[in-house]
Amino acid sequence: MADDNEWMKLPTEDKCSHKLWRARVAGYEEAYKTFQTLEHEKSPEFSRYLGVLKKFVIDNNPVAQEKALDAVLAFVENAAVAGKTTAEIVSGVITKCLNSSRAKTRDKGMEIIMMYIEIEKQETVQDELLKGLENKQPKVVAGCILALRTALREFGSKVLQLKPIVKQMPRMLEDRDKTVREEGKHLVVELYRWIGAALKPQMAHFKPVQVTELEAEFDNLPKEKPIPKRFLRSQQDLKAKYEEQAAAAADAGVEVEVDVPEDVDPYDLMDPVDILSKLPKDFYDQIEAKKWQERKATLEAVKVLTENPKLEAGDYGDLCRALKKVVGKDNNVMLVTLAAKCLADLATGLRKKFSPYAAQCIQTIIEKFKEKKPSVVAALREAADAMVVTISLDAVSEDCVAALENKNPNMKQETALFLTRCFTRCTTTTLPKKLLKMFCAPLCKTINDTVPDVREASYQALGTAMKVVGEKPILPFLADVEPIKANKIKDCCENAELVNKKGVAARPAKPKEVVAPPAERPKTAPAKSSVPEDKRPKTAPAGKVMGVKKAKPGAKSAAGKKSSSTAPAGGITENALADEVVDAKALQLIPEDTLKQLASANWKERLAAMETITQLIKDLPKPDIPTQVVVRTINKKPGLKDTNFQVLKLRLELLTHLAENAVFSLCTASYCLADTVDKTGDVKNGGAAKAALTAIAEATSLDYVCQQGINHAFEQKNPKNQSEMLLWLAQGLREFGLKISVKHVIECLKKALGATNPAIRTAAVSVMGVLYMYVGPKLRDFFDGEKPALLQQIDAEFEKVKGEKPPAPIRGLTRKEEGAGEEEEEAESETINIADLIPRNDISDQIKPELENQLNDKNWKMRNEGLQKVINILNEAKFITPNIGALPEAIKARLGDSNKILLNTALTICQTLAGAMGPGTKNHVRIIGPGIIACCGDLKPQVRAGAVAALNAWVEQCGLAPFVEGELFSDALKLENPNLRAELLGWLAEKLPQCKKLPSELNQCIPHLFSCLEDRNADVRKKAQEALVPFMIHTGYDQMLRVAGKLKPASKDQVKGLLEKARGNLPEKPGRPVSAPAAKAPEAAKEEKTAPKAVSAKPRLGTAKNAKTAPSKKDKNKEDDGSLDAILKANNAKEQRIKDERTLKALKWNFGAPRQEYVDQLKTQMEANCSKHLMDQLFHSDFKQHIKAIETLTKGTPSLKEATIASLDVLLKWFTLRFFDTNTSVLLKSLEYLQTMFVMLNDEDYHMLDFEVSAFLPYLILKVGDPKDNVRRDVRNIFKLMCKVYPASKMFSYIIDGLKSKNSKQRTECLEELGSLIEVYGINVCQPSPAQALKIIAQQIGDRDKSVRSAALNAVVSAYMILGETVYKYIGNLNDKDQSMLEERIKRSMKNKKPPSTEVSPEERPKTAPQIRPAPAASSESTISAPGTITKKPKIMVDRREPVAKPDLISIDVDDILNDEVEVPKSRLRTATGYAELANTGDASAAINAVLSQIASSDIMTSVQALTQIDEFLKMDSSSDLLEPQMDQLLLVASLQLRLIYTKHMGDDNNPSKEEVIKLYRCLLGILLAVFQTESLAKVVTRDVLKDLVSSLVTALLDQRLEKLEEGVQLTRSINVMVVKILEKTDHTVALSALIKLLHEAVGRDTGTSKYMELIMKCSWKMVRMLPNIINEVDVDIILGDVHQFMKEYPLNTWKERPCGDMPLRTMKTVVHTLVKLKENTILNHLTLIDDQNSEIVLYLQKVLNTRIGNPGLGSSRGEQRNGLADSGNTLKQEPGTKAGKLKTSRSTNEMLAEIFKKIGSKDNTKEGLNDLYHFKQKYPEADLEPFLRKSSQFFQDYIKRGLKAIELEKRPGQDEEAPEGPAEVDTSMYTERLRMIREKAWGTTGSTSSLGSTSSSGNTPLAEKEQGPDGDVEGTADKYMDRLKVLREKGGLAEDVENKDPDDNRLAGEFPSEAVNPSGQETRTAAANVADLKKRLERIKKAAHVGDA
Repeated sequence: MADDNEWMKLPTEDKCSHKLWRARVAGYEEAYKTFQTLEHEKSPEFSRYLGVLKKFVIDNNPVAQEKALDAVLAFVENAAVAGKTTAEIVSGVITKCLNSSRAKTRDKGMEIIMMYIEIEKQETVQDELLKGLENKQPKVVAGCILALRTALREFGSKVLQLKPIVKQMPRMLEDRDKTVREEGKHLVVELYRWIGAALKPQMAHFKPVQVTELEAEFDNLPKEKPIPKRFLRSQQDLKAKYEEQAAAAADAGVEVEVDVPEDVDPYDLMDPVDILSKLPKDFYDQIEAKKWQERKATLEAVKVLTENPKLEAGDYGDLCRALKKVVGKDNNVMLVTLAAKCLADLATGLRKKFSPYAAQCIQTIIEKFKEKKPSVVAALREAADAMVVTISLDAVSEDCVAALENKNPNMKQETALFLTRCFTRCTTTTLPKKLLKMFCAPLCKTINDTVPDVREASYQALGTAMKVVGEKPILPFLADVEPIKANKIKDCCENAELVNKKGVAARPAKPKEVVAPPAERPKTAPAKSSVPEDKRPKTAPAGKVMGVKKAKPGAKSAAGKKSSSTAPAGGITENALADEVVDAKALQLIPEDTLKQLASANWKERLAAMETITQLIKDLPKPDIPTQVVVRTINKKPGLKDTNFQVLKLRLELLTHLAENAVFSLCTASYCLADTVDKTGDVKNGGAAKAALTAIAEATSLDYVCQQGINHAFEQKNPKNQSEMLLWLAQGLREFGLKISVKHVIECLKKALGATNPAIRTAAVSVMGVLYMYVGPKLRDFFDGEKPALLQQIDAEFEKVKGEKPPAPIRGLTRKEEGAGEEEEEAESETINIADLIPRNDISDQIKPELENQLNDKNWKMRNEGLQKVINILNEAKFITPNIGALPEAIKARLGDSNKILLNTALTICQTLAGAMGPGTKNHVRIIGPGIIACCGDLKPQVRAGAVAALNAWVEQCGLAPFVEGELFSDALKLENPNLRAELLGWLAEKLPQCKKLPSELNQCIPHLFSCLEDRNADVRKKAQEALVPFMIHTGYDQMLRVAGKLKPASKDQVKGLLEKARGNLPEKPGRPVSAPAAKAPEAAKEEKTAPKAVSAKPRLGTAKNAKTAPSKKDKNKEDDGSLDAILKANNAKEQRIKDERTLKALKWNFGAPRQEYVDQLKTQMEANCSKHLMDQLFHSDFKQHIKAIETLTKGTPSLKEATIASLDVLLKWFTLRFFDTNTSVLLKSLEYLQTMFVMLNDEDYHMLDFEVSAFLPYLILKVGDPKDNVRRDVRNIFKLMCKVYPASKMFSYIIDGLKSKNSKQRTECLEELGSLIEVYGINVCQPSPAQALKIIAQQIGDRDKSVRSAALNAVVSAYMILGETVYKYIGNLNDKDQSMLEERIKRSMKNKKPPSTEVSPEERPKTAPQIRPAPAASSESTISAPGTITKKPKIMVDRREPVAKPDLISIDVDDILNDEVEVPKSRLRTATGYAELANTGDASAAINAVLSQIASSDIMTSVQALTQIDEFLKMDSSSDLLEPQMDQLLLVASLQLRLIYTKHMGDDNNPSKEEVIKLYRCLLGILLAVFQTESLAKVVTRDVLKDLVSSLVTALLDQRLEKLEEGVQLTRSINVMVVKILEKTDHTVALSALIKLLHEAVGRDTGTSKYMELIMKCSWKMVRMLPNIINEVDVDIILGDVHQFMKEYPLNTWKERPCGDMPLRTMKTVVHTLVKLKENTILNHLTLIDDQNSEIVLYLQKVLNTRIGNPGLGSSRGEQRNGLADSGNTLKQEPGTKAGKLKTSRSTNEMLAEIFKKIGSKDNTKEGLNDLYHFKQKYPEADLEPFLRKSSQFFQDYIKRGLKAIELEKRPGQDEEAPEGPAEVDTSMYTERLRMIREKAWGTTGSTSSLGSTSSSGNTPLAEKEQGPDGDVEGTADKYMDRLKVLREKGGLAEDVENKDPDDNRLAGEFPSEAVNPSGQETRTAAANVADLKKRLERIKKAAHVGDA
């Protein structure tokens, strides 16, 4: 027996696990008692049972199990660690208790489950219960269902997750077990009780019988909304609230109205369906099928998919576009209806996820409202209504306004009805004044429409809007509406029914009689009354009982929120009455005898009078008490200065009564406040005086009484009064809360602390103690300058209240309490940001470059000295602004200092900085933060301690959020520094639990945290484990588990185990901040707060509210109205500012971030244009003042147009500063104003100056990359508006610079904008040239950002639509990937391009330019195609308000032009009338821009007229000055027109006529000739522009179609002359550089023809011939740089394989050789642009120079040496290849020949050399010349042979007549050679009668026969050779040809380089290019010879 009782000696834990059931029962009972008696929930005793509790609930003995369940329930209820056991205990209860046959066991198990839910483990409990539904035992399943139903009934639908339960319903209802089915049915009914109709969609799959049964059960449910019966631990305050409401309702004897959960949205319970993957594979093809039946079948298939009520998120863009296209374009109404329904279903199924597509779809639907079919319109309405709820009304406002202005009545009617339906869902917030104004204007027009239905719809829309915003806000917009129509609008307003967000009509509140519960109040309670609730403003929030709102502890009042230095907004104001009026009213109220007694000298009479007056006043109702009259009456002498304490007491008590029970205004208070303050120090009546002050403070505001009373007390210098007032203030703060101006009180306290009277100082310290509870430790910083003894006293006072919470206010503004239903305030004490009250100093001026250099000095002593200076600066300034210049970077560098002493000093400075800067430290976290954190890993403990201290200081000021957002912690944890990891993790483990919600970037630390768990360092592992719970608080267990799932298998299990262990240690409410409000107020205070709710609302609205708001609003309006006209001034200061900036007297507005010097300069500049009031607002530190300033400017814009224009530059500069602010409100306001301003500028026809744009546009472009969509949208709108007041081509230059940004959004937007500009304004908008611009754009195709790539491709495609294949030339070489993408995009764009005849739907983009539709040129006012007389403003000025016409003038899209059937009316060209007037206008530059844009027009006559205008303009004296800045643009459009002629006009045989083409050619060439004859204009042309022009002219010369024109030959000659003029007149450096670049491109271009290349080379040779005369004007550096690029691109070793031959390379070497000849050795000084000194050109230069040094007699030719032409060496040996008949020459003859060939190679002695050679051959006919000629090229050999033959002909002219006797013997070559030589002598050219542009008779080559010799001067006169040519032509029968030619035609001589400078001995490949032509000519000469013989 003893053994059986041995267990009784065991401890409780052992008893609980004993094998005897009795022992276990005893153990369970002891454990139950222990759990119940433990005082603290975190007692260690609880933790001892964590491992054994699961065994409690699964005990096999029923009796023991019941006792065990009691113990477990007690444990769960009392233990803080109970949450750790949730899963295992609930699982045990489910398996062992819910299926028990004992009812007690089941009930106790159920209670345990409910208790776990109460301790906020509902998610775990629900998971276990749902797992239990899969149990095989029906009893367990039924028990789980019962538990779920019980939990739902007890805790409500907000605690449990309903969606998982709803999914299990079908399974429950179809279970085999009847009990399970019944329980399932009860659960469904309970669900319906909570969520109502939201459950029914989930019953669609139930059996019909089940649905019928359930609906019957639903009908039996009570109608009232269910409320929870139990609450979570965190909801205990809600439980108390419900209990109070219920108690209040029970006392009043009425029904209670409590907060109920919102209806559950059925959408939330549904599973989303992915329909994109289920779309038919051929959907996008079938939707465009030609047969409507196929399209219908496809749409029906989609309709089935879209009917799913909830859709999976995805990319629905393509689907929406396809459906939208059907709605907008399809003519079949059935398909339109079907597509509209599909769109409606998509919007309904996606909800907010449909927002990206909604605006575009609604736009299409609104346009389709013109449809008349009712079925179609109904579907469109449904779709529009479903879509508009996914976006804001603002997004479709412009489309709606445009539709209301449409001519179609159906569209107007349906749009107005659509707006009506939208307004019903709006509130005053979602329908702001801006939108209201936008809609009211068109609606006010449509109410006057001729169609009745349109009028009615407009009335409804306006009436509904009036219902939403109220009558007063909308009336200003209805000022012009007739009274009858206004009444109709009001009728519609009354009948309008608003709906909530879910589309359910808002039910009006049922009027109830509200009876305030009887309760005692303090003396300040006003009289009680009751009014019907329906007279109150219906704004009472949830939580009210019978309309009575319970005041919450710590609630803020408006007065406390907006306290000021004088009368706060909270007080009631009234006008002061005249003394006579006061006396008269006093006689009406008080008997005359009593008034006389009141002024009696006998105190007893005064006492009797006061008693009488008091009784009279108390008998009057509140509204009838004339407070001011009574107060001023009793205050008459002696008033409150009465010497009798009894009379004085009655006076003060009457004041108190009036303040508590009458309307007590600020005016009334002012008459008695001072005297009352004087009596606070009275021995007998001081208490009554304080009570009166308290009552007055409650009637007006504590702030008002505090400021006025304390000021008066300290003015009187009565120490007793001063100390008493301070004590009264301390008590007032406790009763009212912190509803005072803290700054003012602190100033008064400083005065008080300096008083000599100790009582005053003591009272001030008491006030400081109360303030400390609200403000915190920062309060002491304001008093650091006080004496040490006083500081000790202050610290002692602070120590007393340290840790105390501020008491809940029990008093407040009475009127505010009555109006609590109107303005609900947060139920917590107002938090004062003490940092805002501290005056701060700007130390940025003291952080000078010298100090920065010192901080970065190599000498540690200098660095230390710099740090000490920083410390001194901070100590002197004490509190500083965040603007500290470059100090953060300098400190950051010192945080990595190798000197530990300096490192510690830097950390100390960081700590000081945090305290001095306050919250502003967050601005510098990204710079200094990483350095501080890095110091945590230092080896020295003292450094790590200093780093932690600095880190704590920074986090105290700015919190952890900036560190987390900057990813500083994750970056630090990446480093494998054990000290850093351990220190940082330990610090984070301490700080993270104290923080509120942190940014999501904290998740990035998790992988590094897990790696620390496996670190080799034990300390790191330990700290990482400690940090798991703090991290889990913010990131959540699930997130950490997901990250752990990505670890390696070896690490995953270990980390998951640690996570599971840490999960159990999570606090009850993760991350929940500790609430600051104080303890609950006494019960009396609660009753005091509830009583005023019953007071009538009517007097409150008429008096309190209006009295509060009206004066301030009136004053504000007065201020605005009075200063509106004077805020800006119109003056001429802008001219001076422009001048100052040009002369560098002012800073140029160019910076990366605005420095203070720029702000100061702008402030100085703006003072001349802005009023002082506006200046104060513009440069205020508070962003709210900036918003006010912008609003003021916006209001003044219509009336201050001139002043705005005069101040435009400084205003734009100020707005650029706002672009650098971080406040979104200011930014949006700024952009809104800028749009308004640019609209005004456009209306005023103002054209912005470059000075204004350069200071604004680059910074605006920065904001186009803003992450916020609305900001980017506004910036795009501003771009669009700026194009109307500033040339688009100049805008292009700025925008293309935006592509340099690293911000991908900015690059995307800039590219889209560039593409839009090209599309709208044509290719000539590209600056500096289309080639350069498109090359830059094409570079973005390879960007890694998808949106950037797409935008770049679109921009290039826009150019392709204009230029065609030429665009490939412009963009240059792309890599294969980019090239393929571009080709694919172009292919797709061409495929999707609409024919011009069909109506084109508006595109998604351009966002910055309007959609351009082709318009007839004749009807457009802004075109210049119909010239007329010029009025004041020349017609040349395009109306910039209609930008549509501009693109028409310059658009050169070939497809559009070819299909354009609009006829341009033919008219006479403009005369010169008005052009002088144009030159005198200030808008001449803009006018010239407009005309230049028309030169590139695809319409020939438009271009001709524009050219004519420019021609007339050039005839004026001042034209060159005006045209000089536009030269590049003029030549660009001329080049473009030349290309357009070549590509389009010349290829069209039908239209235009060839006469027009000739006329256009003439005009173009005439303008170019006139321009290049003007030296000042010709010299300003840039290289790239000249290159394009020459290329276009040369291409025109190559055009074989010119010969078909009637005047083609003359045109060719004119073009030839034009090229010559260009080369002669332009800047010679530019011309030669352009030619080299053209040749460079021609060689590299596969499509370049050899003829084109030859013409370019001829031009180059022309320039080479000119070099000796122009060498001083040529920039040799640039030329050598261009040749270097040429030779770098095409090295010497690559020319052998080139099909074009090596002539381009030889041409380049000729250029270089000529330069060497002219510059000699000094040419080596001109290699500045060649970075590679080993480049081929440098080596070549050195080689040529060495050759010249070694052979000074040579004509600067290294080719002569190589070819043997200048050989001065020994006699040449006969080569094996020489002919046997030739004799070997001697040494002397060799020397003679060498000398002769020197002369031939010399430019000046060529002819002399040939004559010498001729005579040499005559003297030595057998001499062998082959050795001298063999190494030279065939070209040079032929030249010498021809020269010798020519000399022979001259010597023997008679031989010409001796012809051989047979055709075979005719020597026709002689004729050819002589003809060629004579042409050379006569014209300086070769071969044909024309030069560059001529065409031969036998072939269509425009290239003249090449010159076969070097440069040389022509000897003899041209007449001599012309006569000889004539003789020869006559002999050949060609005399007529000579007569038809014009020998005086100015031609470009085409010179090949002389053989003397030919670097190669190879035969010229191009020398035989015209062999065919020569053969044909030879045949003609032969035939002529035969004819002559005959």
